[in-house]
Amino acid sequence: MPQPSPPLAQADSTTLAEFPDSPEIKPVFFDPTNKRWPRLRAGMTLVAVVLTVLLGGLLFSILASPALPTLNLPGASFLPQGAHAVPPIPALAPARTLTHRERAFEKTKIKLARARDRDLRQLLAQAPQADPLADKKQLAIGFFVNWDDSSMTSLKQNLGSLDMVIAEWLHLVDEDGLLREDDPTRQTHATQYIRDRRPDFAIVPLVNNWNGKEWEGAKLANMLAKPAARAHVIEQLTDYVERHRFAGVSIDFENIPAKAQPNFQRFIAELYAAFKPKNWSVSVNVPASDPSFDYRKLTASADYLILMIYDEHWSTGTPGPIASLPWFAKALRQRQHDIPADKMIVAIGNYAYDWQAGGHPAEERTYEEAVLIAKESEGVIHLDPVSLNPTFNYADDNDRIHHVWMLDAVTAFNQLVVIRSVQPRGIALWRMGSEDPALWRVFGKAAPLDTALASELGQIQFGYGLDYEGQGEILEITARPQTGNRTITFDPKRNLITAEHYTQFPSPYMITRHGGATRKVALTFDDGPDALYTPQILDALHQAGVPGTFFIIGVNGELNPDLLQREVAEGHEIGNHTFTHPNISNISATQFQLELSATQRLLASAVGRHSLLFRPPYAVDAEPETIDQLRPVEWASEQGYLVVGMQIDPDDWQRPGVDEIVQRTVAEAERGEGNMILLHDAGGDRSQTVEAIPKIVEALRAKGFQFVTVSDLLGRSRDAVMPLVAPDSQWQTWWDGAAFGFLNWSSSLIHWLFLLGIVLGIARLLFIGVLAIYQRWRQRHTVFDPAYSLSVAVVVPAYNEEKVIAQTIASLLASDHPQQFEIIVVDDGSSDATYRIARESFAHDARVKVFTKPNGGKPAALNFGLAQTRAEIIVALDADTVFTRDTLTKLVRHFANPRIGAVAGNAKVGNRINLLTRWQALEYITSQNLDRRAFDVLNCITVVPGAVGAWRRKLILQAGGFTDLTLAEDADLTMAIRRLGYAIVYEDEAVALTEAPDTVRGFIRQRYRWMFGTLQAAWKHRDVLFRPRHGALGFVALPNIFIFQVFFPLISPVMDLLLVWSLGSAAISHWQHPAEFSPDALWRVLFYYALFVTVDYLAAILAFALERRESWSLLVWLFWQRFFYRQLMYYVAIKSALTSLRGVLVGWGKLERKATVTAEAAL
Repeated sequence: MPQPSPPLAQADSTTLAEFPDSPEIKPVFFDPTNKRWPRLRAGMTLVAVVLTVLLGGLLFSILASPALPTLNLPGASFLPQGAHAVPPIPALAPARTLTHRERAFEKTKIKLARARDRDLRQLLAQAPQADPLADKKQLAIGFFVNWDDSSMTSLKQNLGSLDMVIAEWLHLVDEDGLLREDDPTRQTHATQYIRDRRPDFAIVPLVNNWNGKEWEGAKLANMLAKPAARAHVIEQLTDYVERHRFAGVSIDFENIPAKAQPNFQRFIAELYAAFKPKNWSVSVNVPASDPSFDYRKLTASADYLILMIYDEHWSTGTPGPIASLPWFAKALRQRQHDIPADKMIVAIGNYAYDWQAGGHPAEERTYEEAVLIAKESEGVIHLDPVSLNPTFNYADDNDRIHHVWMLDAVTAFNQLVVIRSVQPRGIALWRMGSEDPALWRVFGKAAPLDTALASELGQIQFGYGLDYEGQGEILEITARPQTGNRTITFDPKRNLITAEHYTQFPSPYMITRHGGATRKVALTFDDGPDALYTPQILDALHQAGVPGTFFIIGVNGELNPDLLQREVAEGHEIGNHTFTHPNISNISATQFQLELSATQRLLASAVGRHSLLFRPPYAVDAEPETIDQLRPVEWASEQGYLVVGMQIDPDDWQRPGVDEIVQRTVAEAERGEGNMILLHDAGGDRSQTVEAIPKIVEALRAKGFQFVTVSDLLGRSRDAVMPLVAPDSQWQTWWDGAAFGFLNWSSSLIHWLFLLGIVLGIARLLFIGVLAIYQRWRQRHTVFDPAYSLSVAVVVPAYNEEKVIAQTIASLLASDHPQQFEIIVVDDGSSDATYRIARESFAHDARVKVFTKPNGGKPAALNFGLAQTRAEIIVALDADTVFTRDTLTKLVRHFANPRIGAVAGNAKVGNRINLLTRWQALEYITSQNLDRRAFDVLNCITVVPGAVGAWRRKLILQAGGFTDLTLAEDADLTMAIRRLGYAIVYEDEAVALTEAPDTVRGFIRQRYRWMFGTLQAAWKHRDVLFRPRHGALGFVALPNIFIFQVFFPLISPVMDLLLVWSLGSAAISHWQHPAEFSPDALWRVLFYYALFVTVDYLAAILAFALERRESWSLLVWLFWQRFFYRQLMYYVAIKSALTSLRGVLVGWGKLERKATVTAEAAL
């Protein structure tokens, strides 16, 4: 009958006395007085308060924008230019008095008006009244164009009044049916704007045969004649509509030869057949009255026909009404017989033609441009009584007579009266951006067309265009918009407006240009300063003897204040380019103000000056054409800035080549396109810019150009545009300087720590890798003495291990160790059945001795087990660990060498059951075991793992046993034995499978104990640092712990945030301005990071190559380990560091065992 294990034994008193278990010795970092943490907390609070006050003062300073002085620049003579969509209009003269013949002509017109008025009443009376469209709202449609920014402004303001947008986005290119997209970037912007606000809104692209100069009828006819070409067009349209999720397509083919009409009808029928199954609409734009068009056939093959009832008199014809109301009503009545109401869309115009006497083609103008001309020429706009279209005449400064005819909100009102009698499916406006803004009070509305609505048209506000005066690229808003008024005469009998009279003209924003000068240019540089390129550019300017103006980004100036000081010291000027370089058209007024104020405060603190010069980032709104684009300029003007443009732009940021930069600059300067040369001193590789500067200076000087500053172009001094900080503001400047200095220091520290971390990390991996390869080679060539024999005892401390203890002992008993060995199981006061299971399961085996003792912690249990044996070699393992058959043999064979004090085995994760445990398996292989291989060579292994390790008993006793002064008793003992002069080696074939935590909570608990314990052990033995007699332990191993296991995990969250910030900033920059995006800074960060990841992968591959029988599939999870697992390690490191500072007692933190490691896996 097997004998039970002996009862609890008493350890030999002389042996136990050697262990320093005295309560007078306190654990590392423990502060029994509890004074350390309050003092540290008070110090940290003081630092936090100081920094808060410092940075809070800076924030208050930025919020309170500095007051900038006013330059009081001279005005300029007026030169109306509308929104720059048309060539400049010559200076205008007041209208002259009409001659006797002209007065007689006006009387005749009145008589004709009365006659046409009778005809109009008859037309309206004769028009058959259409039945109301059942359950269908009349569509309100706007024509949108890319080529006028005002169209986008109108879309933004009036999207809510529309049901559909028809956008001119496609053009026929050749006879084979190739289509060309019109500015895809603008198309994407408009589409995204609409869908962000009205996701289900109908967007319909329009395709036409306009080439930018004329309607190509012959080319269109040839395309229509080819079945293959027609099919090609339909194929492209199908792909285009499907790809962009549009609602259909609108065809606007004009100047169609009469012979091509049958083919045109075939094309529409084929297109309709292709689109109908997909539920896409097909609309055809047709003239109001053209006998070559078969309206009825087209109606049968289309969803809608859009009647373009305008251009009664067109630009190349004789002057006259654009859409007289009688002509409009007659055309609509004629088409009413051909087109069903539910397929009819009536398109009305809203624009103006300006004919110059003498047969010259008319200039097409927007409503706002026409009214401005009338205002400046003192022309009188009146509603022609015959056509009910507004008109006026004026004479230019050469006494040339101009006749202007318009369509406005009044004509739209009257046209809607006629249209409602027909009740078509929809009404369309040609075009958005050219219309009278008052039109939207009636367009797309179901309100009665009565006196009340007519009176609402009396107030006029310009909604889209701007007015400029003067010459140059320095902009200043000198006047805000003024509301205009017109009196409206409404005839209730006919429900028509019969007269309008402008009592006060509206006025738009007035923007004054400054700085225009002949043969003078200013070199300006954006986006700096840059530590690499700005000094080179300053050197180039100095050598060439020319000044420059630098528009700085605040964050770059914060990093390089010395360069700002150098720029000012060398006579250059500095302007504001915002603090973070955002797309200012997409930010709020508050953010814009903060951007400028922060840069202004930085400049004042760095050089003691303010700056009145501002340039928008990305060239946005430097020469605005619409009110939307004007907003940032207005915000800047309100704060006292002058907005500096850049008409000479060689696009040096694209790096086209030095000669190309020079050629573009010289060519644009020669054409007189401006005075500001835009170059860049940061934001990417600017070496071509540096090289181009002396060549630009030489070339332009040879052509008679003079190089000046922006202040020279304004006729002011540098002190005027860069005034000194007022004496009473010096204290604020000092405060701001201190805050910016701290931010600069912090930014530089993070930057250099990031680079240092990358460099040291790579160097460490390379160093570890080389040593690991050598260790593997050396071990394979080591010959062990087969006759070597020492007594061996395996000590298994156990606390609440009932699920795993039997399996662990069984794996030990299955060992192939040739000599007799004993197994000592120490139950450390378990509250479960650990002791009973261990004792009953192995009572028959004399090699197993089971003891129990009051709970005292793992070190005490190990010491207790040590006291129960006189074996020369002590093998320790955790109770959740399973040994392979040869693990004991492989461990013990090293002790044939008397220099060996301890042997570390190869611990592996045995329960790879989820992502967390697989990540731990990766870490064991690629980090812990690889490090032990390398440190084996240097004899500086810092921890023989408790899961699998062997020790000389006498050295354990000599070192004082396993102590509870740290939570990492194995690391503490390992370092102590190494300090005694013995070698610690690694045996990679001594494999033990351990149970790793499979929950985040359990993982954090375990790693916190490991990290804190390792930090305790390293701190306890810190006196060996850089002591030659301790060799690599003090020069490599302990610095490795402090730097790579403690310090870098503490700062790694900041490093990760820097990477995320770089990626986020680049993504935002690319999203805002893809064309101007420079990825150079991002590439630098990504290069270093990718280099580190690559070396990390190579080191991992090496680690797997050095391991026996490992699953290479684990490498799949290595990359993803960086995005969760390592963040857990950061948390553990921070928690451990804080705990060490607080000085509190830390317990062991028992983990729940789940028995997820199988003995079969080990055997």
